[in-house]
Amino acid sequence: MTATLSPTDWIAPWRAADDLPGRGLPWLDAMREAATSRFQDLGTPRRRWEAWRYTDVAPIVKTTFEPARGGTPARGEVEAALARLPGNGRFHRLVFVDGVLVEPLSVFHELPEGLRVLSFSDALTQIPELLEQHLGKMALYEDNPFTALTAAFARDGVVVHVPKGVVVDRPIEAIWLTTVGAQAIANHARNLLVAEESSEVTLLDVFHAAHNGTYLNNITTEIVAGPNASVTHIRIQEEGRSAFHVADTKIRQERDSRVCSYVITTGGRSSRNELGFALSEPGASCVLNGLFVLNGNQVADNMTLVDHQSPHCTSSEFYKGVMDGQSEGAFTGRVLVREDAQKTDAEQNNRNLLLSDDAQVNTRPQLEIYADDVKCAHGATSGQLDRSAMFYLRTRGIDEIRARQILTRAFASEIIGGIPVQEVRNHLLPVVEDRLCPGHTLEKTP
Repeated sequence: MTATLSPTDWIAPWRAADDLPGRGLPWLDAMREAATSRFQDLGTPRRRWEAWRYTDVAPIVKTTFEPARGGTPARGEVEAALARLPGNGRFHRLVFVDGVLVEPLSVFHELPEGLRVLSFSDALTQIPELLEQHLGKMALYEDNPFTALTAAFARDGVVVHVPKGVVVDRPIEAIWLTTVGAQAIANHARNLLVAEESSEVTLLDVFHAAHNGTYLNNITTEIVAGPNASVTHIRIQEEGRSAFHVADTKIRQERDSRVCSYVITTGGRSSRNELGFALSEPGASCVLNGLFVLNGNQVADNMTLVDHQSPHCTSSEFYKGVMDGQSEGAFTGRVLVREDAQKTDAEQNNRNLLLSDDAQVNTRPQLEIYADDVKCAHGATSGQLDRSAMFYLRTRGIDEIRARQILTRAFASEIIGGIPVQEVRNHLLPVVEDRLCPGHTLEKTP
């Protein structure tokens, strides 16, 4: 750790890099240059910025990071990490080690005709027109310094193009594995998923660490759901204890499209998940479910925006937090209903469970409505484990750790149980239990 670096000094290693992919593409060169300039103008976020009041980035900008450039991973170490993750070879899988795709570790079963699943660097050479059409059109960097960094310095990421009418029967799994050495690294990555009319696809992002060293994953994801398309996006963030994680996910939905988002946060020293939906055409619907489970000194900040731009759209949002130790969680959820978005049906709920007197949560549900024929509701609650339920379990001979696990599992299962991929559900419940009670997990996972 050093004194806080200036924006120019902090990005110097990336500006000096001459191996970023896509150099020579005029539109990409222009975006990179504009984003770099914008980052230098904005500087790094401060807590006095309203949108960042619950995210302290000071530890990030006091750390000297080197650009993540991949490398030759230790085979046994990587294989052991992959064996702990949900896909276990049954999904289409891309594996990124220290920010760069490792093709020998990736797995593709028989792909539907026309489906393209590529790394960001490969997509820039094979389908640059798709990236030019969509990249940076939803996740804007003008007001978000970390999104500007991914626009300026992205080296790799996931690009998925699902043609009209194609149904992808297996999830596409992107595993982001960090194997940290002595030097802290930072990975700025861009993901793009384009699902055309009447297509169906599930994208699973898993962030995992082989060690507990210091690093930064800064990930920007853009998703386009075409007319009548169905998209499920699942993010599992189980980074190392000294890791920093910043995510900006933006989704545009067209007529009658359906998008389900699941954001599960259990790892990292400090993490921020920013999620934005634009329901741009009539009939679009979205589901936003999230769970953050923290202990020790972990911090997690969740910010969501559902922008109802057209009539006859629906949104359902349910976020839960579990905080133990001296951890700090935050949820800011905004639902915006524009003047022309009549017949909107929007619901938002945030519930939080505090397992320690030193844990804290900040919750800010917001409704901003400019239409008059709508159905909207929101709410937030925070509290501790039900003492009567704890007493009931203890009087039945169940020890305190197990009783707390049973009640916490019931609380978390409401989110985890809704994830439509069984392998992911089976993976998450033991992870949640181990985060709260290390070394203690219930014997059976439903």
